[in-house]
Amino acid sequence: MSVENLKTMSLRQSLEKDLSGARAAIETRLFSIVPSAQTWPARLHEAQRHALLSPGKRFRPLLCVFVAKGIGFEGEAAIDVGCVAEMVHAASLILDDLPCMDDAALRRNQPTTHIAFDESTAILTATALLNRAFGVLSRLKNVDAEKRIELVDLLSYAVGSKGLIAGQIADLANSDANASVAEIERLNTLKTGALFDFSVEGASVLAGAESAQRAALKDFSYHLGLAFQLMDDVKDTVMTDKEAEKSVGRDVGKATILALTGSEAAMERLGAYIDSAKAAIARAKLSNDLTLNAVLDAQFSFLTS
Repeated sequence: MSVENLKTMSLRQSLEKDLSGARAAIETRLFSIVPSAQTWPARLHEAQRHALLSPGKRFRPLLCVFVAKGIGFEGEAAIDVGCVAEMVHAASLILDDLPCMDDAALRRNQPTTHIAFDESTAILTATALLNRAFGVLSRLKNVDAEKRIELVDLLSYAVGSKGLIAGQIADLANSDANASVAEIERLNTLKTGALFDFSVEGASVLAGAESAQRAALKDFSYHLGLAFQLMDDVKDTVMTDKEAEKSVGRDVGKATILALTGSEAAMERLGAYIDSAKAAIARAKLSNDLTLNAVLDAQFSFLTS
């Protein structure tokens, strides 16, 4: 085996070790962050764990951890901020799957929370996860009060009426066949991009990133959010429930980039979003850009499968 091949193998093994180590730390923290399923009220806590601890790629926490590390911060707080993003993401999926929203029966290859339990428990579970997320931010260890306040403010904006919730309500009304690509991108930025923005900017706050880095990382999360939603739209069209690990066909009748431009143009746009995200990572001058690129490649691996 050549020296170059050995270097490539060594780099791949190092990346895999970094990723597996971070995932293990994230899973451990998520497991401890909500009460046990036996804690009263047991049904509520069982539902929380059903939604939060179901097998997932933990993409948002990984982004937070590795962006923070790339800037120079490796404290436990990065795990916690990443887990907060995962908690809010889980809460948003519970609500998104409700009969009054997308009416989905499958999520991460298991029954959605309102199917496994009931609608009222699902709504209360989402509310409990969201409230606990703010509590975790307020008690971050070894993070000064000013940064904790900034993180709470960031999350309130990401979730609120100008972020995730705005995107959800716009998506429910998303039936304009004449919508432009720019209008659809705006919706996608709110619905999907808001939590990527929080994950990445939260890491910037923790690590004390300089202004040029923060600007590049905002550009990164913006294009990542657009890529992720377009990928989701593609999966909704070409995959089965089992392949997508969730109920598909939820986008029928909605204005999406895929529906507007056709599959070939949509795939080209998806590739351009990913390229722009990677270019922004390069501009941010992080110490671990190879790791972040590997995280992205793993998330979008279905494009080459």
